[in-house]
Amino acid sequence: MKNKYLLLLYIFVFYLLSSNIYSQVLNLDREGVENEIKKNWMSSADLSLSSDKNKLNLLDIASKIEIANFLKNNYMFIGMLNYNLTMNGNEVIQNEGYAQIRFRDNDKRKISNECFLQYHWNGTLGMEYRKLIGSNVRFKILEKSDLDLYTGTGVFYEMEQWNFEGVNDIDISLFPSYVSRNIFRLNHYWKGAFKINDNIDISGVSYFQLPINSEILNLRWFFDLNTNVKMTKNLSFVIHYDGTYDNYRLVPIAKYYYSLNFGLQLKW
Repeated sequence: MKNKYLLLLYIFVFYLLSSNIYSQVLNLDREGVENEIKKNWMSSADLSLSSDKNKLNLLDIASKIEIANFLKNNYMFIGMLNYNLTMNGNEVIQNEGYAQIRFRDNDKRKISNECFLQYHWNGTLGMEYRKLIGSNVRFKILEKSDLDLYTGTGVFYEMEQWNFEGVNDIDISLFPSYVSRNIFRLNHYWKGAFKINDNIDISGVSYFQLPINSEILNLRWFFDLNTNVKMTKNLSFVIHYDGTYDNYRLVPIAKYYYSLNFGLQLKW
């Protein structure tokens, strides 16, 4: 009974204080988490909801769902959905998210193949959609009890469509309603995780993507870093940072965007 009330208290604190961690680093890729996995399925879900009444009603909804199915051949399917929505009255301030399905090795092989599908949107910047389908060759560089390092290289096909809602100081009526582009891109990434001690771990991933056309030197770079500080068995404090640099955008918006978040993570 005591544990039941303690869990309810954690949930209450989580909904009051948490901010969504918009991250492409998987929970199962954190150092030490793989040692906790004893089942064929692993799942986690984060949800935060806040509503403030000022002149207008400010509504913020954020959610992250991650599901992994571990196969007998030491491969796995991973599904992830991340969604953020912020509204001030009827005005949409933020509307972004992505859904991803990935098939890959369960960190057992030195060299393996991985395949992925992804759907991404960002209404604030004007990205109506970005669809990806691709494959990488994945290399295990280092795997220890408190440290791991992986890298991968491959190709993906990208289909994207943008409007001009995110462009500042222009007359939208002078531009087409949307622009689109379909291209192949080279993809290279590094992923690492480090467990400092039983209560603190750091995980990150960095992607380098180049278009396979005459603009091949125009880099898209994405960096995602998470620090998890364990407070109790079920509750952790999370620091998240991500940044994206893209010198080959379809619409004239800023080349670099970043996000810094602090929040609480509940696990049971």
